[in-house]
Amino acid sequence: KRAGELFATLSGGSFVGLSVVFDDQNNAQLTGVRPSGEKVSASGMSTGSADQLYLALRVASVEDYQTRANTLPFVTDDLFINFDDDRAAAGFQVLTELAQKTQVLFFTHHQHLVNIARDALGASVHVINLQTDGAMDTPSRPLAEQD
Repeated sequence: KRAGELFATLSGGSFVGLSVVFDDQNNAQLTGVRPSGEKVSASGMSTGSADQLYLALRVASVEDYQTRANTLPFVTDDLFINFDDDRAAAGFQVLTELAQKTQVLFFTHHQHLVNIARDALGASVHVINLQTDGAMDTPSRPLAEQD
């Protein structure tokens, strides 16, 4: 149920939930449910929608796990690369909810995603730029060649 709610949020309402259907061999298939009731298999979704589905399942799984055990940080890398700006903003809202329960680390080299996060979340966004904040000095030669 929670994954379906998250998927509806992440997809910007393009999907309203999730459903399980069975194929001709009686194998269970997870599908997204459109507002019209149409069911779309993961393989029939766009790359962005499939990524939103995966994130919804992942966050719902982490939230469920948190009810039984100590949590680990939730670490992502360029998670919203296939999301449009509105869905990326919705994704940041979902991660903000998750951040109330566990640490969330979002890595990206896409400045437009940083801008979307700042627009969507305001002052709650803490950005560390590894190139300009001095947190990382990139050697001009591979480490093996350093004196």
